[in-house]
Amino acid sequence: MHDPTVQILSVADALDDGDAALIKLHKTCCDPGRSPQMIELAKTLSEARRRLDAVPSNPGLAGEAIAHLESAGAQVGRLQVGCCAPNRMPLYVTLLAALSEAQLRLSASLGTGH
Repeated sequence: MHDPTVQILSVADALDDGDAALIKLHKTCCDPGRSPQMIELAKTLSEARRRLDAVPSNPGLAGEAIAHLESAGAQVGRLQVGCCAPNRMPLYVTLLAALSEAQLRLSASLGTGH
């Protein structure tokens, strides 16, 4: 059997990559009106991480963590579509890939992945 803490750390590593991309996006965004959306995205990621941290002792929270990852993905999509700077697109790609990787790793650790 796999150590759930190690598996959760692997998922957290993927989220770390997403957090780093979000920080860069927030720092380089030229539209202050988008800042509240980025702050809301950071809160969603924080909620996902909070539930993720509790999964080893309460596996039932995995579904909630995944729901928050999905919500974060939708928020990233809205931000990306409204972005005026093509040079920031790679950061959005990195962020979405990190969310997907976190979800895939979490699902695999629960035995529900494909």
